[in-house]
Amino acid sequence: MIRLLLTSFLLLAATVAGAGEFENVKAKTFDKNKFVFPSDVRGSRLNVLFLAISSDQDNGIYQQDLLLEWQAQLDQRDVFSGEVVAYHFPVLAGPPFFVKGIIRRALKKSYDGKVPLDQAGVLFVDDLESFAAAANLPLDGEPTIVIADADGKPLQAFKGEATLDGVGALMTAIADLAAE
Repeated sequence: MIRLLLTSFLLLAATVAGAGEFENVKAKTFDKNKFVFPSDVRGSRLNVLFLAISSDQDNGIYQQDLLLEWQAQLDQRDVFSGEVVAYHFPVLAGPPFFVKGIIRRALKKSYDGKVPLDQAGVLFVDDLESFAAAANLPLDGEPTIVIADADGKPLQAFKGEATLDGVGALMTAIADLAAE
């Protein structure tokens, strides 16, 4: 039984190599600056993209909370620098234009004080399925962490909760990719 649970965890936190490419999305960071995802990411070696991709508000909050826990765990271990930069982006199917500001303000409050506001924002996309498919990411209701190169091209993806093994695997992947 333990072996089955461990195998299930490893599949959930597995990496996906050669993960396709992200669609370009015009956005604003929570500090109100224009941002084009992924071309405006600025890690000189790697970018760690925390993506809560959800069409359901409750699931989006669940994913966001888990991704903030990942960030906290990695912050404690001094993973981020000018070479490896973290970004948080809830990804939502585009609501009517008059609702976008309300959503941005609500999400900004939940990120304020936890991540730099110039490294977080909402990505409003036309189609969640096509956004995920372009980058070879499953839409499974679980939080997604993508290690991307300096240009924002996905290299590896991680899914699931911030367990000690998962955080260790992510840190190892970041160190290995940064060393290449």
